[in-house]
Amino acid sequence: MGELPLDINIQEPRWDQGTFLGRARHFFTVTDPRNLLLSGAKLEAARNIVQNYRAGVVTPGLTEDQLWRAKYVYDSAFHPDTGEKVVLIGRMSAQVPMNMTITGCMLTFYRKTPTVVFWQWVNQSFNAIVNYSNRSGDAPISVRQLGTAYVSATTGAVVTALGLKSFTKSSSPPHGP
Repeated sequence: MGELPLDINIQEPRWDQGTFLGRARHFFTVTDPRNLLLSGAKLEAARNIVQNYRAGVVTPGLTEDQLWRAKYVYDSAFHPDTGEKVVLIGRMSAQVPMNMTITGCMLTFYRKTPTVVFWQWVNQSFNAIVNYSNRSGDAPISVRQLGTAYVSATTGAVVTALGLKSFTKSSSPPHGP
């Protein structure tokens, strides 16, 4: 078994993005919630493998599957432009567990106005963290812009939720045949 070649393009997804199966495999790998459970040491090891490979240095004994795994672990935890580690709940791998929890709570606790406001606020705060964490690294944004966007989105979500709650209470149930 020889050394891993340097011509593997890890700048692109592993699977053909021109096919449904390729896109699905890529999506499920990027959003894999198990990546949230990886230790800081494993994340750093993945970063080292990827950065070394990009610099033309192959870790001895590294297989192609291990390289791709390291690439997806690296992509799941580090910002693509800045290289900074993304806060845990801002990572794409947190999308499924966080959204399931938040959506479940919004559907469960809809009867009282304070809980509607609270869960809409939690949802918009989570969305803001994800959007901020995955923003373009070369486009600076001021604190004022961030605050305006956050307050606008949160206010819009709360007003919409409370309006729909009020509408559904005042509308009459459908009459049977």
